[in-house]
Amino acid sequence: MKKMSDLVPEEAGKEINVGIWHEHTPYENKLELWDGVPLGEDGIQRDRLSICLIYSMGLKHLLEILPNGSKSELLKLLKEEQS
Repeated sequence: MKKMSDLVPEEAGKEINVGIWHEHTPYENKLELWDGVPLGEDGIQRDRLSICLIYSMGLKHLLEILPNGSKSELLKLLKEEQS
């Protein structure tokens, strides 16, 4: 898989600067929907922005805002990836 970003989200959120923001947001900050895929039909911009936002909020906060069903799914996927 192609590397989306050099950012590595950690437990606690981290500040981002304008350069990081511009690197991870779509051209002219336009939010568009392409055949059901936000920010472009290949999903690359969506994924880059997602990494940036998770980096900013931190993994702990991400878990706090995820619905319980999503947490269960995530745990299942992580266990499958480890085996």
